[in-house]
Amino acid sequence: MDNRSIQINIATVLRKIGSDKCVEQANIFENTTSTITTLNFRNLALDSSDVISIINCLKQKEGTDNNLIRSISFSYNSLLGNSGAIAIAKNLPTSLHEIGLVNCGISDAGGIELLDWMKKSRNLKMVCIEQNNFSEKLRIQLKQFGADNPQILLVI
Repeated sequence: MDNRSIQINIATVLRKIGSDKCVEQANIFENTTSTITTLNFRNLALDSSDVISIINCLKQKEGTDNNLIRSISFSYNSLLGNSGAIAIAKNLPTSLHEIGLVNCGISDAGGIELLDWMKKSRNLKMVCIEQNNFSEKLRIQLKQFGADNPQILLVI
């Protein structure tokens, strides 16, 4: 699937969600004719089912990776929660450079899956996951990952 098809599919999902902010973002996806490498879903009041619908638009054929998408942010969608974070971790391409999940209502169940995804990612440069509900134990694991991977800016 090419990038333009992905943009149209995401716009369709956002229109179905129907909030003013989602429709506004759908218009951006529909009216941008150049390749979008940064996907911004910040502060759209998305819940886990909305996020799963968006992530499904990004899925590639098994064994391939969507190298066009460099950055994605679902930050400030406090209803995303663990189920949304787990769907993201299980389905995002490992070729991403940046991901934002600030204040998304994620606790350890989702955080552990995200950490596993980070460990598999090949091109990761920045992860912003602050203002979530991680235990001290998981925070220590995340900090250790950051220490072991100084090329990645990890904001917890």
